[in-house]
Amino acid sequence: MLDFGHEKQWLFLKKSASLGKLSHAYLFSGKPKLGKRKIALEFAKLLNCQDRDFGKKPCQKCSSCLETEKNCHPDFLLLETKEKTEESEIDSIRFLIDWFSLKPGLGRYRIAVIDQFQNFSLPAQSALLKTLEEPRGNAILILVCDYPEFLSSTIVSRLQEIKFHSLSFKETTDFLVSRGTKEALASRASLFSLGRPLKALELLEKENLEAEEEKLESFTNLLTESLSSWFRQIEKMAENKDYLAETLETWLSFLRLLFLKKIGSLDQDFIEGKAFFHKGDSLALAKLKNFLSSLERANYLLLRTNANARLILENSILELF
Repeated sequence: MLDFGHEKQWLFLKKSASLGKLSHAYLFSGKPKLGKRKIALEFAKLLNCQDRDFGKKPCQKCSSCLETEKNCHPDFLLLETKEKTEESEIDSIRFLIDWFSLKPGLGRYRIAVIDQFQNFSLPAQSALLKTLEEPRGNAILILVCDYPEFLSSTIVSRLQEIKFHSLSFKETTDFLVSRGTKEALASRASLFSLGRPLKALELLEKENLEAEEEKLESFTNLLTESLSSWFRQIEKMAENKDYLAETLETWLSFLRLLFLKKIGSLDQDFIEGKAFFHKGDSLALAKLKNFLSSLERANYLLLRTNANARLILENSILELF
């Protein structure tokens, strides 16, 4: 049924449903753009699918499946965090609690999915605790989270965590080829996606892949520049939050790829056609590892706090000098 991996997680969820051994609350955790939200949606469809043959669920044809897909099912609720205030987040949680108090109408279960739950404030997370501690009848909550370490331990302890991992290079390539992408192009997108199927699809959109390669070229040129050049680039990045996030993601992606190259885990034929991989050869493996770790810590702080972005990144760059 699923065409982009995560078969193990899906089979576990489907078996739990068939045996009637469902948790009242799940945590779908893993890197961004792996497809966690998509699987949460498919799980919601499966639980309320009207097909009598369990093996065919979700059938994608019944009114329940179709309405869940359109996010208009009376027993399905999707909550997201998009520039919300702490007060509105708490209001959303209170609405969810009231919504869960109602009995299912069209389906068997009341199912709520909260996407990017790590973005909710701690007070909003705390407001959810009562629902987790006192589960109601046929109510199921799914929290989709890119960074579970941002959640309070009290919240996590009351959830059944389903962990999602990056796909292999072959799995991602096969997924793209199955959707009509030529193999050479699928291989390029697969490599730069680092095993994230939704990222791979995003790269295949018009000019995105070329733009990604251009950004990588600019980054590798910096590797031979002076400290002052790095600081000028960081100053430019810090002026725009969106540009900062996109650029930092590109840097981290390349450093992970370069690390895999240095330990011999990348396809050598593909590497030969990409000059920017060779520009990173001057970095010793130990220095590369330290720089990558430092940037990952910086990314964590920038996502989690209001710390000074320029100062954090400048400290990370010092790992190169």
